[in-house]
Amino acid sequence: MNAPHDIQAQLRSLSIPKEQRPQHGTRPRGRTWKGIALLVIVLTAAVVGVVFLRPQLSERLASVGGKAAPNGPVRLIEVAAGRGPESQPVLTATGKIVSDHRVAVSTKVSGQIVALFFEQGNRVERGQVLARVEDVLYRARRDEAAARLERAKANLEFQKVNFERVSRLAQTESAPDIEFADAKRAVEEAAAQVDAEQATLDFAQKALDDCEVVAPIAGVVLSRNVEVGDFVAAEGGRGAMANAQFAIIADMTKLRVEVDISELDIIRIRKDMPCRITPDAYKDRRYRGYVLWIDPGANYSKATVQVKVRIEDPDESLRVEGSAQVSFYEQLDNGRQDAAASIWIPASACRIDPSGQAGTVFVSSDGRLHETPVRTGRRQGDQIEVLSGLTAGQSIVAENVESLTDGQSVK
Repeated sequence: MNAPHDIQAQLRSLSIPKEQRPQHGTRPRGRTWKGIALLVIVLTAAVVGVVFLRPQLSERLASVGGKAAPNGPVRLIEVAAGRGPESQPVLTATGKIVSDHRVAVSTKVSGQIVALFFEQGNRVERGQVLARVEDVLYRARRDEAAARLERAKANLEFQKVNFERVSRLAQTESAPDIEFADAKRAVEEAAAQVDAEQATLDFAQKALDDCEVVAPIAGVVLSRNVEVGDFVAAEGGRGAMANAQFAIIADMTKLRVEVDISELDIIRIRKDMPCRITPDAYKDRRYRGYVLWIDPGANYSKATVQVKVRIEDPDESLRVEGSAQVSFYEQLDNGRQDAAASIWIPASACRIDPSGQAGTVFVSSDGRLHETPVRTGRRQGDQIEVLSGLTAGQSIVAENVESLTDGQSVK
């Protein structure tokens, strides 16, 4: 009778107490949320990888299969011959345009201006009459000097005749020696007087000629400082109203740009270095030039060295005393129309060898890409010169050549 009770007691000992049992519907929350977050991160990474790595995977598959990925176009460009891009300047600075010959026209005689024959900005030739000063007094002085010269010449002729007469008498001892010596002295004095009067006449004639003010050089009139009726004085004269300067003329065929270069940069400049000049007044115009002179001294206060740049083939667009930008180059093409053209392609279109003197491009022909070796030359910015291997008119791939293979189909 006791056996069933013992079995029931053993079964009760194997059961879990009620207070230790987990409640219905409860789960460990911490682990569940961590698992969900990890799952979201993995799914996000997979989506990003598919979106961003799909082109690379397609190209890799294309390279393995020896053909382009389906519907995978490449950008092609046509090869053309040209002069290539312009070289990059070594240094750029701004300076002042100056004329080699800049002359202040002044009067040599004093008087009132009675006529002017020029305006500011006119182009004048050497010897051209610019103005006329009143010449009444100077003409009278010239005439007076001419009359005195004629009188001196007449006296010389008389003294010569008298000397011949006394000489004949002295030969027959009919005249004393003192009379012969006096006649000889009179002839010499008369000859000297003729020379003096001739010099006076030349001086008066020169003063009369200077009443016409002429241009000393050919050039352009930069400024005019006088008007008809003004009084001008030779060499400036005296007084505040005295004026000797008529105008300023500059020779426009010999122009240069004076540039101040920092002492730290002067080592990059050398004599005869090619330059490109752009005047501030006309930004669309450019002029060729070269370094004419480098100042052996320096400006201590500004820590600069002056460099003079010659402007080749200047024209009327250049302004003396105006500003211009000067770009200094290591080398510059000669700018001739018949200069030999070469082939330039983007650097992104060429797979450059480690030597830097050769490379590979992909030429498009018959719907496929053909790997073509080329010999390279100069490089300017993002352009590279092709010396051999390409001809004008061919089509090549412009970019992403590292991912291409020979024989790949192109679309």
